[in-house]
Amino acid sequence: MDFNCGALREENVGGDAVLYGWCRYIRDHGGKLFIDLADRYGCTQLVFEGEVGRKAGDIGKEFVIRAEGKVRKREEDTFDKANPTGSIEIFVSAFEILGKSEVPPFELIEEKRKFLANDEMRLKHRYLDLRRQEMVRRVLFRDKLTKEIRSFFWENDFLELETPMLVKDTYETGSRTFLVPSRTMPGKFYSLPQSPQMYKQLCIIAGLDRYFQIARCFRDEDPREDRQPEFMQIDVEIAFKDEAYIEGLIEGMLVRIFRNVLGKEIEGKFAHMDYSYAMENYGSDKPDLRFENRIVDITEDAEKSDYNILRRVVEAKGRVKALCFNAGYGSGVQKMDKNYMLGMIAHAKALGLKGLTWLYVKGGEIASEPQSIADSLGNARSGILKKTGAGEGDIIVVCADTSERLLLEVMGKIRKAMGERIGVYAKEYAMLWVENFPLFDKDEVTGRLKPAHNPFSAPTAESVRFLDSEPEKVISRQYDLVINGVEAGGGSIRINDPETQRRVLEAIGMRKESIDRSFGFLIEALGYGAPPEGGIALGLDRLAAILYGEENIREFILFPKNKRFESPIDESPTPIDGKRLKDDYGISLG
Repeated sequence: MDFNCGALREENVGGDAVLYGWCRYIRDHGGKLFIDLADRYGCTQLVFEGEVGRKAGDIGKEFVIRAEGKVRKREEDTFDKANPTGSIEIFVSAFEILGKSEVPPFELIEEKRKFLANDEMRLKHRYLDLRRQEMVRRVLFRDKLTKEIRSFFWENDFLELETPMLVKDTYETGSRTFLVPSRTMPGKFYSLPQSPQMYKQLCIIAGLDRYFQIARCFRDEDPREDRQPEFMQIDVEIAFKDEAYIEGLIEGMLVRIFRNVLGKEIEGKFAHMDYSYAMENYGSDKPDLRFENRIVDITEDAEKSDYNILRRVVEAKGRVKALCFNAGYGSGVQKMDKNYMLGMIAHAKALGLKGLTWLYVKGGEIASEPQSIADSLGNARSGILKKTGAGEGDIIVVCADTSERLLLEVMGKIRKAMGERIGVYAKEYAMLWVENFPLFDKDEVTGRLKPAHNPFSAPTAESVRFLDSEPEKVISRQYDLVINGVEAGGGSIRINDPETQRRVLEAIGMRKESIDRSFGFLIEALGYGAPPEGGIALGLDRLAAILYGEENIREFILFPKNKRFESPIDESPTPIDGKRLKDDYGISLG
């Protein structure tokens, strides 16, 4: 009888079994050969003796074999209690080698993880990396997560639809797109979608009022940590519903996921926060609320001090702000030392901040290294202590800059880094909706407006009057879902009026001909009875990583790219012969 490598238990003892799998771990005990046979279900110990054992001497690591024999109970002192099959073994009577293997370039056994290859080697041999039980667990976790998501939306009467992969290029907005040349129309190109945004809006205009899709998206952006050029989104769109309904829907989905995938219960109502409040108090539009540590303004106190760096910023009409962390500084359990804080100062300077220093509390008083910094604060010290609420052993980070936006953004990064370093959280998961984003963002170099999220988000009824005269005052009906300081998804109520859509595109500097060329088909569709609608997109890879406790989404993508967005497994992207480009696609490289 056929079994997988994780199925057999003591109740199977005495029976016959046939197993197929990969020879993961081989031990030769002189006349007796032990092989751990593995597949995605688990691992079972095989025992070879006598003539069968002599023939098995040809078996190597990661050979694929078929083995048959009797199931027997292992000696109790040899039980592998960490393995569900660890109390039994197969006494092999016959086997067949189905596939030979070269010696793997790195260990695939979990207890040998310290010998695991570097990331590039893992990605080059991803088909081997995916055999490791830890990677199998991640694949199964993502599979279970995806099934729960689909089941949730099916049960809520959503249609699972598919939007096109070869789409119109709208290069005026968003990140760069990947282009695909048309063979039948030389000189013309498709784009791969960064998001199915416009097409899911068309589905709603078509009357398909409850849409969802596990959508593949493509984004040609500069390589950054935890980014991939292709990724998966949970896309949702619904007609005749407002923000509260959509947020409640996603909360219900996550309650179900936590219960059925993680076996945990969470509150079904998440916290809400305005964008402006988040930036002012946490320096981020995705604050991690597992720890509090708010940013406080100490400009008035700094103005009273003799610390020249801070005074110069204040005199230039800048701001001075502070953060406090319970770091246990100077104690036997301190989380940060002087070298760490000096590294934080260097990091802040690299980000462009004009001033940063750090203080700590000792004997109820503010101290520093060197002490001259604390002394130069003079009478400001009592105000800083009061506003930060700092206690014994706490570290106070003081930052200053003439650009309040830069100041808050850098402090947000410092807050995140130091909060994670300390690692003391009031809760395991902190869910948050951030709302009332500005519709537009201004490029500090060009001064040009650009969409804060996308140009399809509807303005609030209260702020739409500013659209033509003072567009920076326009607030969008945008909402982002933040889990543990990571943006898990974002959405908005969409513009369903063609004139408003044109005005928004004009506000970001697009001319009529550009609007018609890139978005004419959507604006035309909005003129044929577009209902009020809204939606949201959540990164499936990112959600899996957050819930699993993994930092990089790459660990939940079967064949990801490296940090340069190259594919080590097949060495793409690769050059294309110029003659082929010219003959097949009408493209000349000059």
